[in-house]
Amino acid sequence: MTAFRSLRRTVAQRFFLAVALADFFGRRAFLREIVAVYAGMRKHHNARRSGCEIFYVRRHVHMLEKGISMIPRRDTFAAGYIEDLVAAVEACTAAGLLDAVTCAWVADTLDAYFTATEATSSPEIRRARETYKQLDIGPRSRDFLGPVRVLDAERIRGARLPSYDELLSLAHARQSVRWFSPETVDRDLVDRAIALGMQAPSACNRLPYRFVVVDHRDTIRSIADIPGGTAGYAQNLVGLVVVVGDLSAYAHTRDRHLIYVDSSLAAMGFLMAMQAQGLSTCCINWPDSAAADSRIAQILGLKRYERTVMLIAYGRALPDALAPGSGKRDLDSIRQFVGSTEGDPR
Repeated sequence: MTAFRSLRRTVAQRFFLAVALADFFGRRAFLREIVAVYAGMRKHHNARRSGCEIFYVRRHVHMLEKGISMIPRRDTFAAGYIEDLVAAVEACTAAGLLDAVTCAWVADTLDAYFTATEATSSPEIRRARETYKQLDIGPRSRDFLGPVRVLDAERIRGARLPSYDELLSLAHARQSVRWFSPETVDRDLVDRAIALGMQAPSACNRLPYRFVVVDHRDTIRSIADIPGGTAGYAQNLVGLVVVVGDLSAYAHTRDRHLIYVDSSLAAMGFLMAMQAQGLSTCCINWPDSAAADSRIAQILGLKRYERTVMLIAYGRALPDALAPGSGKRDLDSIRQFVGSTEGDPR
């Protein structure tokens, strides 16, 4: 019996290896991802050599914020990259690559950093400070955008944040609606939802994604027909968002999954914001398919280092239409506490 089990295990392992090899060389699903990842890295490093890499600036300014926020805070930190960062900020500012909000955030953070390191003996920081004094990044923010105070319980209550029950009600109210009334949705409402989604956490505050909003009926149909699962209702869609991840935000292959994590966090905020404005949404899964990737890249002009993460249909729900109830799993089936059983608060 033991020999039989061993043989069965060996056959199974070789079978799955054969399937994996067939998938790789046949459909080349992983190859497309590898090409996209390395195309993104190439663009990132080329931009770094020119000195104009926005994602480098965003990442390292965020690193400064973390250093300023440390307890206790050191007099000297970030000496290894501060000169390079200031040079990158100067180059990106001169090239007009930083939007107004980013300029204000960068300026606020660098102001705070050079104040925090006034007592340093680091020659690198001193040289960077002198260079920074000569820069004209742009106006600072009216509301400080650099490291800010953590909201304590009293200030949170004063801000009148929604209660847990209100958030739960909003989450329950959101449904995957596939049937919409023909009226178009004001673009300002879509922008408001995207603005809320952008407040989601993002690794080193890169925001390596964009929301491509499509509200032209013919273009919507040409895109909605690409993924599977839209047959029967694609012709009914009045608005569509294509969430696109940008792999040029990263210098290393280890970060290749962050476009999916960060953009999905933003998408959830977008969905909730649309619901709060009385608009309905439906997430449409994007297949990892060469044909699908090629078609949408052609329609939207996507670069080789850009990957479609998902589609989101939106609009005003058709009255009396039905939507899947989508019963979720029991909490105990997806939650696990890990830790000592001693002193269990329950």
